[in-house]
Amino acid sequence: MEDNRKTPSELVADLMLDPGFVLVPQDRYEELIRAETERDVLEETIMGNNSYNTDKVLEAIQQARSTLRRMKMLVEKAADKPEATTDAE
Repeated sequence: MEDNRKTPSELVADLMLDPGFVLVPQDRYEELIRAETERDVLEETIMGNNSYNTDKVLEAIQQARSTLRRMKMLVEKAADKPEATTDAE
């Protein structure tokens, strides 16, 4: 009996052949989803479909972006530092 199972690389290759398939890093994907959400919220506010003030919404978006940037910088700094060793090692 033949083994017809595909290897992971063959499965990925099959996915890449599908029309519209785009390989995007996870961070970039999350950034795109966030940007689309921000745009939708801002658009709804501008159109007057809710009680929020456009300036407040824009300020909240900018504050969230700033916080996200600070968090990413902290993570990058932590990744750059060598791991602490203990005396037991």
